[in-house]
Amino acid sequence: MAMAHSGKSAIGAHMHTPAAVQILTLLGLIAVWESIGRTEILFPDLFPPLAAILESLWICVTTPVLLPHLKASLYEVGGALLLASLSGIPLGILWGSRRSWLEVVEPLILYAAVVPKIVIFPIFILFLGIDVHSKLAVGAIAAFFPISLLTIAGMREVKPVYVDVARSVGASAFQIAARVYLPAIAGQIFTGVRIGLGAAVTGALLAETKIARAGLGFMIVEYYGQFRIADMYSLLLFIFILAALVNWAMKTVFALMTPPSRTNQDAALFF
Repeated sequence: MAMAHSGKSAIGAHMHTPAAVQILTLLGLIAVWESIGRTEILFPDLFPPLAAILESLWICVTTPVLLPHLKASLYEVGGALLLASLSGIPLGILWGSRRSWLEVVEPLILYAAVVPKIVIFPIFILFLGIDVHSKLAVGAIAAFFPISLLTIAGMREVKPVYVDVARSVGASAFQIAARVYLPAIAGQIFTGVRIGLGAAVTGALLAETKIARAGLGFMIVEYYGQFRIADMYSLLLFIFILAALVNWAMKTVFALMTPPSRTNQDAALFF
């Protein structure tokens, strides 16, 4: 009896882990979706069976129809994240290293960060056209703010004594940034890049839904216009899976590049 009770307790403990709750929630949502699709009790055209969605997804990933649109979106999102990182991280270090500069710049960044980036999309179209470069610019602007703001937040946590010691031994401004600031704020930078990835995806794909010649967002609008609902959902599922894999890969890289203590400390910052 004691062994059976302990076994039940262990099973119950496993069922209350975050992973188990997430899996059960996902299975519950799938069951509700499938029941609505099969019984057709509520908007049957908007809830296609899961089998139809998975079949469409299989066709997308096994035929070349998706390839040019995937290349366009990856170029936009990857280029946007790269530009945002190359600008947001150095500027965040620069602004965060001087309190007088931060008092001027931070309110402006906070105000601009909440403005929907899609409203300036027409300006990018005027200068860059309707091809991938205008979507890349929207994604870069969207990703810049979380990256720069989290870099600034990390700079606030750097102990001044480290900077004073570096200066006392004759370190230049570049050496202080590379050998003092960057190692100290690595967790915040990686968090900012991961959040920036989500912002870049949202900005670029949202811009594709407005006006585009290629891209995953463009395909979603095309499927919606043709009322190919299962195909539209399969593409949304593909984007979700791809983004989750990239996010997992970035988290793995961060864990490999930082000590275990730093990884555990900053894990709560990740989404």
